[in-house]
Amino acid sequence: MKPTTRDWLEIAAEDLDTAQAMCDGGRYLYAGFQAQQTAEKALRAVIQEAVRVPPKMHDLETLAERAGLDDGSLVGRLKVLSAYYIARHYPAERASLRKTTDQTRALELMTTARQVLAWATRRLTSTTS
Repeated sequence: MKPTTRDWLEIAAEDLDTAQAMCDGGRYLYAGFQAQQTAEKALRAVIQEAVRVPPKMHDLETLAERAGLDDGSLVGRLKVLSAYYIARHYPAERASLRKTTDQTRALELMTTARQVLAWATRRLTSTTS
């Protein structure tokens, strides 16, 4: 595995840990943002390993397509997770998501991120073994 790929995975795992800390502290919107970052960096790792420069974008569905993630259920949940990147930067979207993001939602988002990270890790370790 390339060093840069390993770096992406390491950062993704740290983001997932941060999501958990935010959730534990009741900061559910931030837990969602960190979950989005986890998935984004895990997908970037797969793209990077395939000798491609990951695109400078944050749309998880597009990144998943480029990474080769073909689990329809998981890809469908990435659209919801992508919204948490935008919410971090725009007040109206942030206010809207804050109303619907409770502990249950944060845990769902983290589960999605954890599954993407697990998929990326499996894919990368199976191609380098």
